[in-house]
Amino acid sequence: MASPTDCSMGARMGFAVIGILVGFCILVVFGVNYQNWNVALWGLVSALYTLLVHIGFRKQWWWDCPESLRNHMLAGCFLQLAGVVGFVAYLVLGISQKQGLVIYGNGYYLTTVWCFMTWKWGFQLFFFSRDYWRRLTGFYQPLFEDSEKPVKPIQYGTS
Repeated sequence: MASPTDCSMGARMGFAVIGILVGFCILVVFGVNYQNWNVALWGLVSALYTLLVHIGFRKQWWWDCPESLRNHMLAGCFLQLAGVVGFVAYLVLGISQKQGLVIYGNGYYLTTVWCFMTWKWGFQLFFFSRDYWRRLTGFYQPLFEDSEKPVKPIQYGTS
């Protein structure tokens, strides 16, 4: 299977860089300005890790030992789990304490949003690590059959 094109790799890396910039802005705005460190730390967790996996594939870090990508897949699973657990925990805290949308201090509903974003970046870390691992180890299976092969029509009943 061919490697991703330069355009798609650039898009993947660009989205990760945007995620890092947004996470850093969240750290500065919510952490320093509003003293909401829950949001600030969840906002900066995993976009950097995903960018490092993309850079590693592009610079051929994984080509000698593609099995190390399995550790990154496991880290992606843990980030997804942390995002889901954090989402549920902060949602329950917000509901049980009858908290509205609070920006200053411990605003639980804003933290649920950034726990969801952590889940998203964990999913991307898992997905792209698995994709790169499959490409490098030869376990890649195409989604559709080759279009040059004739497709056998489905026949219903017997005649």
